[in-house]
Amino acid sequence: MKGTLSSCVNYCRKAGAVAWKKVNKTALFSALAILAVSAMPAHAVDYFAGAKTDVNDTFGSNSAVVYILYILEIAFIAFTYIKTKNLALFGSIAALLVFVNVAFNVIPS
Repeated sequence: MKGTLSSCVNYCRKAGAVAWKKVNKTALFSALAILAVSAMPAHAVDYFAGAKTDVNDTFGSNSAVVYILYILEIAFIAFTYIKTKNLALFGSIAALLVFVNVAFNVIPS
């Protein structure tokens, strides 16, 4: 058991040294430079600011999409219950409706 920890550390150090020798340093430094440049702030005009009300009306908490999802979920769960006769699937309708309701209320408008 003597030297097991130090041999593990030496092996990791050797593996790191071999990996550092094999890496393409030019590509690594240019990738780091690109990442550093892209962190600069950008000032832009929000072209979709006028569409926020349309998106909220379409995908908001009281929109037509939510009601269509409710109808599709109820139809799908009724179909799977009829096919499998599994009460757990039929009981999952409440959990699924609650999940969709919470998900659409959590999404910021």
